[in-house]
Amino acid sequence: MRAILNLAWKEILQLWRDRVLLAFLIVAPFLQLFLIAEATGSGVRSVKLAVWDQDQSQLSQDLIRTLDNSEAFRLVARASSYAQVERLIHDGNASAALIIPPDFSRALMRSDARATLNVIVDGTNVIVALYVLGDIEGAVNDVLHQLLAEVGLPLDAAGIDLKVENAFNPTLFVRWSTLTAQLPFITYQVVLVVAAVGFVRERELGTMEQLIVTPISRLQLMLGKGLMALGVGIVNYGVLYVTLTQGFHLPMRGNLLLFTWLGLLFIVTEIGVGTLISIVTRSQQQAILIVFLLAILEVTYSGFIVPTENMPVFMQAAATVSPLQHFIAITRHVFLKGSTLPMMVDHVVMLSALTLTSLGAASFLFARAEV
Repeated sequence: MRAILNLAWKEILQLWRDRVLLAFLIVAPFLQLFLIAEATGSGVRSVKLAVWDQDQSQLSQDLIRTLDNSEAFRLVARASSYAQVERLIHDGNASAALIIPPDFSRALMRSDARATLNVIVDGTNVIVALYVLGDIEGAVNDVLHQLLAEVGLPLDAAGIDLKVENAFNPTLFVRWSTLTAQLPFITYQVVLVVAAVGFVRERELGTMEQLIVTPISRLQLMLGKGLMALGVGIVNYGVLYVTLTQGFHLPMRGNLLLFTWLGLLFIVTEIGVGTLISIVTRSQQQAILIVFLLAILEVTYSGFIVPTENMPVFMQAAATVSPLQHFIAITRHVFLKGSTLPMMVDHVVMLSALTLTSLGAASFLFARAEV
């Protein structure tokens, strides 16, 4: 028994000396629980709402005001035509649209008819779409009950039919929403792991000194290592794309060439991040643990679970520097919406900036790193 206890004490001392692993085991579970709780605890808020009010009555204005005053919605546009509503939804400037027909208030007060409201919801994120539909239905019922109480009518004297159109995902098929996030996330994991162990593996094997004294510059050495990770990423990316479109019949509504180029940009970004990890760590174990910790963080604030705009401010700030967050948004835009480059310019610009930053930082640190 003493021998067993001595061996266990030796393991405890080794763990205590490995501060990276120790911090990971203590901090990572708490951090994952805290971030997921923060991201999902408050539901969906401040959904961008567009309205086309053809009725222009007091009732329709009360309804719009009720929606805008709620935490669930934020009125961003008042449209004047159906084409304008469609454009707002397609360009991502609105996540939901409420269309109030010209005879809404009159039909509501008639006992032989039911008033109709048309709702268009962006179905690229099924979780958000379901929340939006429930919140709109609740707000409509609140306004209806308040009106009927004011005029002294029973609550069942009138009714409203909600005609819902789910844009880009007519049946709210949850697989379309999840699979368009899985392609970036799996690519991210594979590329990051390959790049993160590139230099630290050489350091562990004792071959780093041999590479340094070879007649090539450190920049060439870094590029050579990166090309291998790039090749792995491209193959993985292609296999996943074919699997999604042919195996799971995910619709590809956008330009394949554009999606390919943006995918390459994303892969290069993650190679830069992985190279940074490989430079600053001292063992493959440390590198893999950091990759795993980053994956926990990324899946939380990348929009994989809930939209980033519904997260706390500090998580939204972290999401702006997350390459995965931007590429998940790009993938959903291209696959489900058929978006063009101008429609995604904010995500593309940020992804390009992160690419330059990660590669520049990796090159700077590697040029000054000790063997």
